[in-house]
Formats: sequence, C-alpha cells, structure tokens
Amino acid sequence: MNTLIDLIRANFTNEVALLLISMLPLIEVKGAIPVGLAMGLDPLRVYGISFIGSTIPAIFILMWIMPIFSLMKKNEKLGKLALWAESKAFKRDERIRKYQYWGLFLFTAIPLPGTGVWMGSLIASILTLRKRKSFLTIAIGNLVAASLIFTFSSFFF
Repeated sequence: MNTLIDLIRANFTNEVALLLISMLPLIEVKGAIPVGLAMGLDPLRVYGISFIGSTIPAIFILMWIMPIFSLMKKNEKLGKLALWAESKAFKRDERIRKYQYWGLFLFTAIPLPGTGVWMGSLIASILTLRKRKSFLTIAIGNLVAASLIFTFSSFFF
C-alpha cells in the first residue's frame, strides 16, 4: 500500500494525491487525514479533501456494485472475488440489518478497521436499502468519522 501512496504522491499535486488516497478502500478518512497533516497541508483543506474523497466511492458502490457483482459471478475467478466481498459484508451486516439507517450511520461513523464508506455502501447495497437515504446516512457518518480522526490526529501534527 505504501508503494501505491508513493506513486500517487509522485505524480500529482499534494491536494490531488490526498483526494485519491482518501478514495482508497481501508484508508478512507482514517488514513487520509493523518497523511494530509503529515504532508504539511492546511488542516481545514486536509479535512475537506479527505472527507470529499472518501465519500465519492459511496456513489459508485451504491449505484453499481450489485450489477457489477452479477457480471463478475459469470466468470469463475471474478465470481469468487464477488462472493468473497459479499461474505465480508454479510459478516458485518447484523447491526445494520437490525437498526437499518441508524446502524449504517454508526457503522460508518465509528472509525475502526473494517468500517467506513466502502463497507457501509456495500452492506447497504446488499441489504437493498434506499440509495439516496443510504448515501446521506453514509456521508453524515463519514463526516463524524472525519471529525473524530481529525481531532485525534491534531494532537500529533
């Protein structure tokens, strides 16, 4: 992952690099905010760019992940990947299934490994929750996660 981040930083301005880094799964705002602060960028810009970049994938995941998974399942190797991703989401869907949008909000807002925009969007898609409401819920949860990470990270930078 460090090689990918180094590649991005070497080929783009710091702001664009931060936007792209924040869009990566697993990194999202949890990793982008500390990276942006370590780069010496303006803290408010880091917060805004990281939030926007990490929220963008939700749009694409909510709109197209299920049709993409359907296509992937027609291929033996890609089908295994789609089934693996679905099984990861199903393992985490219990709270969201029980509390629906409140669960989706909390799942996205609590910045722990395996939570966030990517997995929350995937779970919302698998549970066939309403797309617009899911996006708004995920975006607000991501805003809370960004605020928590920003507050915590500002003690170190």
